[in-house]
Amino acid sequence: MQKVIKSLENGTYRKIICGAANTSEQQIERMSLVYSLCGADVIDIAPQREMYEAAKRGISMAAEIVAQNPELFPKFKPSLIMKSINVGDDKHFRKANFNLAQCVQCLDCVKACQSGALTVDDGKKSFNQQKCYGCAMCVESCQHNAVSMVMISDNPFATGDFPEKPDAIELHTGNSSIEKVKAFVELHKNVLNKVGIISISVDTMRFNAAELVDYATALLEMFDRKIIIQADGVSMRGGSRKSSTLPTLSAALVLFNAGIDAYIQLSGGTNHLTQKFVDMTDLKIAGIGFGTFAKKIILNYIEEYSDDEFVSNLQQITAIAGKLFE
Repeated sequence: MQKVIKSLENGTYRKIICGAANTSEQQIERMSLVYSLCGADVIDIAPQREMYEAAKRGISMAAEIVAQNPELFPKFKPSLIMKSINVGDDKHFRKANFNLAQCVQCLDCVKACQSGALTVDDGKKSFNQQKCYGCAMCVESCQHNAVSMVMISDNPFATGDFPEKPDAIELHTGNSSIEKVKAFVELHKNVLNKVGIISISVDTMRFNAAELVDYATALLEMFDRKIIIQADGVSMRGGSRKSSTLPTLSAALVLFNAGIDAYIQLSGGTNHLTQKFVDMTDLKIAGIGFGTFAKKIILNYIEEYSDDEFVSNLQQITAIAGKLFE
């Protein structure tokens, strides 16, 4: 825990976001394995217990591999696991839903899918809902109104689906008013008080600069410790362009210039160029969260390799993935 705090203080914090709606145990286990070998401080997952266990397996496997061959993976960290929680109506907690009566099998949605959830089987679309994390690229690509997004409602606070002392929790505020967030925090304060690290994800695209500062200030007043504020820009897009990362940078600059006393972390549109942009500014961030882009650059290995093939090619895979942290 203290090593993660040190990373936050030093501005070197790195988080891998598996997807708050991603319930593919294989994807989560393999991403946790690869990115803990690369030195990720935190692996951010969906709230279900099965996803927590999958992340634990991946991190434990990484530790075993490093114990046998420490010289091969010198950047390894035993990543902490962060559970994402929906405060209310947050777009990260949704999945695609298909109306087969409207579908004409044009396969445009398959081409747009970036999660591995949509594939072609015998010339027809096949959908693996577990792998869907709600980016809505399929909805945007469909010209026949055959796809919609539906919210998922798993709440581990309600089910008690938590480890005794969670490493970390991220509360996704979505479209919630500050009053709703405050009520949520108050209702679940007994659990939150046991958590090592608390992060609040804010959809910064909702606000102008003054509104964002007011919202962040009100969030800080709910806690008696320093929290992470994830300045979420254009989320779940996985873009590789320079422009993809600009919204989260702009929001972070607003918070930084306003003197918000939190660990400010970038997310939403982050990619291999994000740190380069940070270095060009005076912005003092705590770190960066990588989601869709982190998955896309190793997705073929995650989806196509058998377990034995995946492990035997870990050096090649981590060489690709690790460039994000350079």
